[in-house]
Amino acid sequence: MKILYLFIFFFSAYPLHAQFNFYFGNIHAHSSFSDGCKDGETTGVNTPKECYQFAKQSEHFDFLGISEHNHNVNGVGMQLANYAVGLADADDENDNGDFVCMYGIEFGLNEFGHVLVYGLDKLPGWEHDNFDIQCGPENYTKLWKIVNDNNAFATLAHPQSDHFKNLSGSTYKPSADKAICGTALRNGPHTSTSVNYDDPPATSYYGYYKSLLAKGYRVGPTIDHDNHNTTLGRTAASRTVILARALHRDSIIAAYKAMRFYASEDWNTEVTMTIKDRPMGSQLNSKINPVIRVNVADPDGTDKIDYIKVMFGKAKSGIKAKALASVTEEDFIIATHTGASVREIYYYYAEIKQKDGDLIITSPVWVKKIN
Repeated sequence: MKILYLFIFFFSAYPLHAQFNFYFGNIHAHSSFSDGCKDGETTGVNTPKECYQFAKQSEHFDFLGISEHNHNVNGVGMQLANYAVGLADADDENDNGDFVCMYGIEFGLNEFGHVLVYGLDKLPGWEHDNFDIQCGPENYTKLWKIVNDNNAFATLAHPQSDHFKNLSGSTYKPSADKAICGTALRNGPHTSTSVNYDDPPATSYYGYYKSLLAKGYRVGPTIDHDNHNTTLGRTAASRTVILARALHRDSIIAAYKAMRFYASEDWNTEVTMTIKDRPMGSQLNSKINPVIRVNVADPDGTDKIDYIKVMFGKAKSGIKAKALASVTEEDFIIATHTGASVREIYYYYAEIKQKDGDLIITSPVWVKKIN
């Protein structure tokens, strides 16, 4: 018989807090270089440089990535020469220690699936005279190779079940797994004009996240705003939260690649989840049954916990994650998975809900049980 040991403690912190800081941001936004800043005539914000300057004044906001569509329609959208200008604007406005600016692309078409890519100094695409690297809109095999060959990283923007050549329903693809570090838990609302941080939760893609994990993909959850108006950081309080050692662009990028992040509908909740003192996103071997620790800290005294769940699943099983342990109204949970089988890889992540309805989902830790 499998036995679950569950212990509740009233600790506010543990050593991981000393190793990482929490940074809150968004890497899905658009400027007038593609189809963003639709209200630019009114706001005076149009270029990537102006977008970064606007975003720096947003609350609880430490970094912004602008991900332009990599193509244009009828002359409206990305022009090849502007990609280099956008990269230069990000470099000019990046202020390590205060605010991080990144520039990338949103690759693809709606019917095939959109991928956010950062770390490319050349523009991939398919339109005549409008790309540096040729890659068709359905050619995800080549896109994953481009990402991997350039040490870049990718996240899935607003995934549907058949997108990316049916990635979530077809055979596991190592090249895709290496390229993709995240997939959207929520995205948008992309047409919002709100600058009051009050938009309700956007469309949920939580089921897609679970499907990729069950397939064996090592990905974390993101929340991005997909801004098409001058609302950068201000449509809602939702954020992707990065665990990094410093507010430095290299550190933020490294944290994305390491899946050291979580999706939060609350703009300042700090969550840590560890196994053997290794943070979310880690991959490790263990001779003992995995012990999962979750801590939730929110500086707002009114933001109380409704529940904390430790979710788990077996990689490449095709079976979606289920709850290993659950508590209510507590800050700290420790759960032991006594049913882990030797030589199998399991993943564990936290699902947290606050009493005001805000949902927080972390990246997993993957553990292989060894003799």
